Parts: sequence; structure tokens; C-alpha cells
Amino acid sequence: MTEPILVLAWLVFAHYVADFVLQTGGIARAKSGSGGPALAGLVAHGLIVAGCLVPVGVAYGGPGWLFLGLTTVVHVAIDRAKVLLTRRAAAAALAEAHRRHEGPHPADHLGRAWTPTPAALFVADQALHLAVTAGLWAVLLVPTTPLAGWSTAVDGWLGGWDRAVVHDVVSAAVILVTLAIVNVRAAALLVATLVRPVEQSAGEMRWGGRVPAATTLAATAGAAVAPPTRRWSVRIGPLDARIEAEPEGSKAGAETPRDRTPLPPSAKVGATIGVLERILIVVFVLTGSEAAIGFVVAAKTLARFRLLDDRDFAEYYLLGTLASVAVAIITALVARMALATLLG
Repeated sequence: MTEPILVLAWLVFAHYVADFVLQTGGIARAKSGSGGPALAGLVAHGLIVAGCLVPVGVAYGGPGWLFLGLTTVVHVAIDRAKVLLTRRAAAAALAEAHRRHEGPHPADHLGRAWTPTPAALFVADQALHLAVTAGLWAVLLVPTTPLAGWSTAVDGWLGGWDRAVVHDVVSAAVILVTLAIVNVRAAALLVATLVRPVEQSAGEMRWGGRVPAATTLAATAGAAVAPPTRRWSVRIGPLDARIEAEPEGSKAGAETPRDRTPLPPSAKVGATIGVLERILIVVFVLTGSEAAIGFVVAAKTLARFRLLDDRDFAEYYLLGTLASVAVAIITALVARMALATLLG
């Protein structure tokens, strides 16, 4: 029973590596576009997903290659569906904001066109990927065994090492590295999408780092677009997001070089605090010291205590903090159960 579960842990690890380590910002933006660039982005990401699953095909032969092919195709289809649904939700939220004639707002604010739908779609996207992985694993891989050649190669590589020790070390490493990827990369994107799902700027709209034309999206939702007075954009760094006013001379609808623009010091500090917060919470949960989580949240809140009098900032801060803490606690609990199962 343990070995199939270790294989599943490897498959989950491969998914997160493909989605949050090897997928570049350029590929993510291309996937969110339309026409040729979108197709190129989806194909590039599909190749990354397939590349991460090649060991499954080598180890299991026919069932493994079938697993690779089905997983890749379904993964790409789910990603495209999420893009289209997110675009529709963003267009509806922006159209509603235009209908209310909302104006500019502070940087630390949820946004006039705020909606939880893009973040919910982000979570649903990841849940579907994992469900497909688990389903295909149960149908195609659990009933089969690795090829004799693969087993012989692994035994030859291990030599005289204790198999039980190797199993425990590999199991712990796979789970802990996956946990780190989720809390450093995936959680940061989720929080950024939740607190800043859609932003209006001059003739464009941005969410999750993508810039479609706001006029087209608003027209899809059946609303007129009011000319904005100032441009705002989302700058998503490697760990977190920040809203900044763009220079007045920038062209509407043009893609800004976010990948080449360094985050301001305050954004880097905030991003680092978020990562450290999640890492500490994960450590506390894994070691059974859950009571210490309150001290982490309290210390973070104390640093912003005077700013919490501003209701706009308080809502922005509370939403982001609760999402960050929830991801850390839930993923740490899942990892603790997986470690208990694999390590006996």
C-alpha cells in the first residue's frame, strides 16, 4: 500500500514543479491571451507537464505513457477553461465598477472591481489537476507494477543501501519540497489573485499578470467603458503582488516589462514576511506546536496596528493574511498525514 502512495506523492510533486517552478511568467501570460500566442503558451506548458512525467512512462511502460498523455491533455484543457472563466468574471466585475462610476483608489485596497471569483477559479484549477492525477493514478498505475528493467536499474543504483532508509528519506524529501513549493510560490499567487483579482487602467485590465483590452471585456459584459483618470497595474514578483501607479506617458494596452522591473523595497519586505509567515506556520503544525501560530499572526498584525484604523486597508490586510494562514495550515496538515502514512 505504501509504494503506490509514494508514487502518488511523486506525481503531485511533478505537478507543482511543472506549474510553479518551470512555468515562466512569459508562458503564463501567453496562456492567458488569445489566438496564436495563447496556443503557443499552452503547448509550451503542456510540454513542461509532459517532461515532468517522462519518468512515469519509463517506469511503467504503456500504462505510464498513457498516464502522461491523458494528464497533459486534460491539464492544458483545464488551464484554458480557467483562463476563459477568469476573463469572463473579470469583465463582469469591471463592468459593474464602471456602472457604479467608481474612481481611483489607494494601493492597499481590495479594488473597486474586486471579486473573489478569480481566486476561487485558481483553487478549483489546482483541485481539478490533483483530482485528475489521483484518478488516473488509481486507474492506470495502481493495478500495474513497474517494468522489470526499471526495478533492476533502481536496485543497481541503490547498491547496498538500506531500502527502508532510502524509502523514508525520499518520501520525506518529496513531501517537504512539495510543501515548500506550495507555500512559497502557489500561495503567493493565490493571495495576490484574491486581494487584487482585477485592476482597471487606461484602456486595459489586468489580473494575474495578464493584460487584455478592457474595452473588449467590458463590451462582452454589455457595459460602456468610462475613461479612467489614472493608470494602475499589478506587478507580481516571485513571491507577492503590489499595485503601483504607472507613468503618465506609458501607452495604453502595451505590455509593461514586469519581469525586468524590480519590486520596490516595501513590496520585497512584504513578500518576504508572507513567505516567512507561512514557513513558520508549517513548521509549527508539523512539530505539533500549533499554539505558536497565534504569536506569528500577532507579530505581523502589531507591525500594522496603526494602519488598521483605515477600513479599506484593514479589509485588504485581513483578507490577505487569512488566505495566507489558511493555505499554510491546510497544506501542513495534509503533509503531516502524508508523512505519517509513508513513514509508518
